[in-house]
Amino acid sequence: MALFPETLMAEPSLLQTKSQSIPSQTRHRIDCPFPTVTAAFYNHVQNYPDVVAARDFSFQPPRVTTYAQLGTFAQNLAHRLHDLGVRPGDRVPLVVTRSTEMLVGIFAILSCGAQYVPLDGGVVPDTTLKLVLKQTQAKVALCLTSTARRVTAMEGVQCQIVLIDAELELTADDAQVATQRLDLASAEHGCYVIYTSGTTGSPKGVNVTHENVTNLLCLSPGNLGIRPGTKVGQVLSISFDMAAWEILGCLCNGGTLLIRSSKWDQTLREIDTLICTPGILSRYTPEQYPNIKMVATAGEASWQSLADQWASHGTYYNCYGPTETTIVNTMSKHIPGQLLSIGRPTPNNNVYILDSDLNPVPHGEVGVIWAGGRGVSAGYVDQPDKTAEKYKFDWVANDGTLMYNTGDLGRWRPDGQIDILGRVDDQVKIKGFRVELDGVSASLCAAPGVSQAVALLFDDQIQGFISPKPCNPRVIFDHLRTCQPYYAVPSQLHSFDELPKTINGKIDKAALRRFVLELQSSSYDSATSSSEPTAELKTAVSDSSLGVFSETPDLSSTIKEKDLAQPWRGLIYRVLIPYRSLFSIVAVGNVAALITMLVQGLNKEWLSNMSAVNLTIAVLVRQDFVINFLYTICCSVPKSFPLWIRASCAKIYHLGGVHSSAAICAGMWLLASALVNVACDVANICTPLPHQSLATTVISWVLIALFCVMIAIACPAIRKPHHDLFERTHRFVGWTMLGLFWIQTFLAIDDHRSSDTPLGNALVTAPSFWLIVVSTSSIATSWLFLRRVPVEAEVLSNHAVRLHFGYTVPVNGSFARLSFRPLIEWHSFATIPAPEAVGLHPKGFSLVVSNAGDWTKKCIEKPPTHIWVRGVPTCGVMRIATLFNSVVVIATGSGIGPCLGHIQNPSCPTKVIWSTKTPQTTFGQGLLDSIKHKIPDAVIHDTKIDGRPDLVRMGYNMAIAHQAEAVIIIANEKITKQVVYGLETRGINAYGAIWDS
Repeated sequence: MALFPETLMAEPSLLQTKSQSIPSQTRHRIDCPFPTVTAAFYNHVQNYPDVVAARDFSFQPPRVTTYAQLGTFAQNLAHRLHDLGVRPGDRVPLVVTRSTEMLVGIFAILSCGAQYVPLDGGVVPDTTLKLVLKQTQAKVALCLTSTARRVTAMEGVQCQIVLIDAELELTADDAQVATQRLDLASAEHGCYVIYTSGTTGSPKGVNVTHENVTNLLCLSPGNLGIRPGTKVGQVLSISFDMAAWEILGCLCNGGTLLIRSSKWDQTLREIDTLICTPGILSRYTPEQYPNIKMVATAGEASWQSLADQWASHGTYYNCYGPTETTIVNTMSKHIPGQLLSIGRPTPNNNVYILDSDLNPVPHGEVGVIWAGGRGVSAGYVDQPDKTAEKYKFDWVANDGTLMYNTGDLGRWRPDGQIDILGRVDDQVKIKGFRVELDGVSASLCAAPGVSQAVALLFDDQIQGFISPKPCNPRVIFDHLRTCQPYYAVPSQLHSFDELPKTINGKIDKAALRRFVLELQSSSYDSATSSSEPTAELKTAVSDSSLGVFSETPDLSSTIKEKDLAQPWRGLIYRVLIPYRSLFSIVAVGNVAALITMLVQGLNKEWLSNMSAVNLTIAVLVRQDFVINFLYTICCSVPKSFPLWIRASCAKIYHLGGVHSSAAICAGMWLLASALVNVACDVANICTPLPHQSLATTVISWVLIALFCVMIAIACPAIRKPHHDLFERTHRFVGWTMLGLFWIQTFLAIDDHRSSDTPLGNALVTAPSFWLIVVSTSSIATSWLFLRRVPVEAEVLSNHAVRLHFGYTVPVNGSFARLSFRPLIEWHSFATIPAPEAVGLHPKGFSLVVSNAGDWTKKCIEKPPTHIWVRGVPTCGVMRIATLFNSVVVIATGSGIGPCLGHIQNPSCPTKVIWSTKTPQTTFGQGLLDSIKHKIPDAVIHDTKIDGRPDLVRMGYNMAIAHQAEAVIIIANEKITKQVVYGLETRGINAYGAIWDS
């Protein structure tokens, strides 16, 4: 009561007047079937002892635990904790990773009447862990053997560490629970404490009670219809409050919790209920995981297309609620096509939209969202001032309960649903986690050598601004990683002699925002249209746009010898490249299919079916949307993952090996089918199977001949010197073959159908028919996006032109196809995204065309005003840069074009080496200035003056000096292979385009 004296002074008449202005939320209070989480859980232990409570995929095979077993394990550990002095009201840190032991720890702590404090032992910052141990005054900390070192490494730790896995091993031989069940929890006791983000100087621990939790998880819709037999995914970090929804929501309702390993696919294929952020959900489609019928997202804003997609497949809830309101306090069961909203309050909860004086705003007007009801938590641990600031007595309910200021802006819809419109302050969401920019600023200020700092958000990325200018970015980044979670570390740093100030002496954030916008808009303007920083920033020049270091290493230094001796080195780095590995995998899969057919004695129709399967794979793996999907999946791996995982995912650009192998296998299967049919006709050994008609036979052999032509011309020995011939042959012969495949499919199905089966029925039941439909659709999709679009040409020199397009904004690292004669030729160029209009150029993208042949020469001499484009911008090699924390980019000549998108908007600290002849004359001073503007110490090597460089030596020294995780090279085939081989054999992850794909 003493925390909020001002709210207690309100006159009854004033409260009545205000409450009359609140939109009606008429729902009778609903009694919860269970007062505590433990009561709900042990109810299922008693009534459904043999139902599987959890399957832990971190073990292989997955470890299965029933409710009876989980209850026994939890009780044994609870008695152990009770013996160690854990009592109701205590808080027990739970420093674990995703596992069955995590579940045992949770329910053991709760059974003691204590409150668990979940901390992901793999990623929790030391500062947060230290604060938790201090604030909880814990007698005991529960850990795993693998995470205990995080606690023992803390200085001055007084609590006793109990290893859950060790305790389970000790009791494995005698897994009998004590005769009297220990369950000391009550509704008002704390259930868990979530530390919101760890991004402030002092992270806030949100005190959530059992009543808070059961009110959401044991009532509809918060229980998501979970019951015995429901399979719920546990995919989120335990430090995230939505993980409590997964874990407690499942086990309080009798479901089966599937605990994922690092392989998401295993879990997602089996579950039917998924709780996650929209960002995670967007990586997948319902078609991939048809078993998932119930999805709930929260943690960040969802979007219409995602909601429509999943709601069309099953039930999709768009949810909202800060941690302080117990996971979520509004839910919307989305109907496809209807406008997305965050819905209405969950049972026994309220939402108020108020102005700055805490007066209700009228329907349709914007105000601050306040949450009331049983979901409002008990405040912040050991932070009464913060609690008093954010929690007030609920004057609408006027029953002594609290309401919470979410800090989010919202408005009421006429139908009683709520629209959310962003945040009031600088508290933002990054990757589903809450980040307070003031806390990031405080961490920057605490870095060695920094006197002033501020953090701001631009396009979902944090950028840091520091002074004085001579700060060492490497030291600053190292410092930030010790006190901030990975998602709160700024992706870019700008250093200044002095940060700009307002007239009140405060840091001028508006001026800094203008500065960044000017950098973005001027980075790739030509010399005639480039702009300068605003007046207040002319003396505060950015040291770099992305943590670039002030010293340039000696790139001519001697480098180490290659790691392996021949022939092993050549075998590993030249022969067994991922391209050939993928080729071999497809080939081996086809051999396995052949063996299966021989063993099973499948009929000869399966030969043509296998040809169709391989043809479909070959076509799909070259389809724009499929390529973009595969790249998106591989390039979405978090940068916090081990480097070897990310480095492996970066090999996605080798997927051409699948295309080549599948195409050859398709031809081989077709040849096998034709030979078998010839044998059947000659030897008459296939009775009673029907014989193949003459027309079908002729078309099959024509297709085989065309396959031979296609494969022969695609061989590097022919393809390289006759590239134009290859492109035209590939296109026109491919179309011809597609038409012939349609005819062959109809004829073959007609040959094999019984006389009483209509042709239509035979078609729709034949796999080969649907496979050719998929192949045709895949090819046609690209041409459905054929259009003639306007283009603005910016001539850089008599050797290069920059073309600006406004019809779409592509993702960084993609390429577009251009043509003057769409039926004859197509040319691919890397795009430079322009999310906003730049000068007179439209929002969209641009690309650089340099003189490399007749087509490009024509573009430069007679710049087009319109040009044909086909398909959608498609991901290329530079897309993989998002996987790494730091990269070196090497380009030769016009290879700088594909790199410009990343240089303009880098996803990580980047170094550049560009080797070309007379760069200023060839590409114009404007382009050189734009590179230097973004990366001041970019190495631009003029081969006319300095001769041909040793790019292996330069790339190696640059990567070692700046601890780059990868080197990406865009050059011709010879140089690309030389550099990739030279770096990989010296232990550097190197990537470059595959020229024979």
